[in-house]
Amino acid sequence: MTIVELAQLLTGLFPFGFIKIGILLLILIYLAFAAIIVRQDDLMSRVVEIPFSPLLRLIGALHFLAVIIVFLLAVFLL
Repeated sequence: MTIVELAQLLTGLFPFGFIKIGILLLILIYLAFAAIIVRQDDLMSRVVEIPFSPLLRLIGALHFLAVIIVFLLAVFLL
């Protein structure tokens, strides 16, 4: 790799490339958090029986699905 190619690579990445990578990392961390929410909701519904437990599980699953969609949109649109 020549100096010119390295300069073009750094110019292409800075600052918007770093911002894109940062945003994707933050969304990925939030995706892990959403997965933990789904897991905790599943464990809670096994231990505690409440009438609206299926509704809470549905909300958790929809939240996880929404986070996946946002992550995929960020990957393709940023």
